[in-house]
Amino acid sequence: MSIGREKYMSKAEVKQLRTITEAQSIIALKKGQVKGVKAWVLIDTALQTGLRVSELAAIKIEDIDFKRCALKVIRLKRKKRVIETLAIDKDLTQHLKEYIDWTGHTKGKLFTGQRGDITAQGLQQIWKAAIKQAGLPKELSIHSARHTLAVHLLKKTGNLRQVQKQLGHSSPVITANQYADIPFEDMASGITKLYED
Repeated sequence: MSIGREKYMSKAEVKQLRTITEAQSIIALKKGQVKGVKAWVLIDTALQTGLRVSELAAIKIEDIDFKRCALKVIRLKRKKRVIETLAIDKDLTQHLKEYIDWTGHTKGKLFTGQRGDITAQGLQQIWKAAIKQAGLPKELSIHSARHTLAVHLLKKTGNLRQVQKQLGHSSPVITANQYADIPFEDMASGITKLYED
């Protein structure tokens, strides 16, 4: 089953979401509020890692290697916990460092609130609020960040194995079945002015 266009964001939609949440974070910081700052780091992390919401909720500060720009992730594979290391962008690494400095925490879960750790359900609510603020379709769940990363990473690199490793799929067949189909944008650009020179 391939991923349909309604399941992932275009680059323009990603930019819109990131721009709105970053602006909201700046406003929140000036007002001494917390919500916008957490939303921005969640959006940035979800879109740049493609992690499942449960994996996002499980990230600990100690899992981030700031020098190597890497993130340790615990995944379930064939009902066993497996530790994998993902490469992360330098900008995301810097954003995570600034966020952690802002929280004042040096260990424990990355996403915490006044009542303790933020659950996967709590992260989904933060995501939904950000999607609404950005004026994007409400059908774009936090899982769409995963699909978005996969579609754009595959388009950029052409490397299905890299997408498989990033997403933590146990089999390349799973990745191929979902993402190897032609993206909607490619179909649209291919058909546009097809018979004109």
